[in-house]
Amino acid sequence: MVITVEHDSDVTASFELHVISQGVGDLHNFVSVSKDIWPWVDYIHIREKQQPPEQRREWANKLHQSGVPYDRIVVNGVHEVGQGGRFAGVHWGQADFSQSTISIGDMRKRIRIGVSVHSVDEAKAAEQQGVDYVIFGHIYNSNSKPGIKPRGPKQLAEVCATVNVPVIAIGGIGIEHVRDLRSAGARGLAVISHIWASEHPKQAVSALKQAIVESEG
Repeated sequence: MVITVEHDSDVTASFELHVISQGVGDLHNFVSVSKDIWPWVDYIHIREKQQPPEQRREWANKLHQSGVPYDRIVVNGVHEVGQGGRFAGVHWGQADFSQSTISIGDMRKRIRIGVSVHSVDEAKAAEQQGVDYVIFGHIYNSNSKPGIKPRGPKQLAEVCATVNVPVIAIGGIGIEHVRDLRSAGARGLAVISHIWASEHPKQAVSALKQAIVESEG
């Protein structure tokens, strides 16, 4: 039985839930699912690498028009999204981050800044640049990383112990992993296929949120 969990209005929860778009360019499905699941989610990422920045911003606007609050929307790989001061933040991959010449200090006055990392050194470098959080992975075997060995909870724990900013775990994560991720020091998790590959995304996200709530005990 899936227990319905009421969403806490404070998105800076002790253990965050991030849902990341599939990157397949299906705006209709993305909006349709997102408007149903957002009450259980801290942040919904628009990660459509194949699209130009202006189109990613348009997706964010469509998401908001469907009923998703701006403070739940993160646009990936877009530096200037914070100028309007509306969205929750931006998230960069390593390539975007290393090439950026924008002052993070100036941006974070308006928005939340996150970076994807794959090692302790990358996490330390991101923290030194002033990011608000890092996403580290992949932790478990993942359909999006076929044939690539996962980094595992041990490396996750090393990253968590090295930096002070919140570390969000990603990669092959299911309900059964929540307690182990929290024990490793993660401050949240991010999922892709767990939601988008589900026949019932609303139930999937509700059950995941329930597992997070139960892991707090």
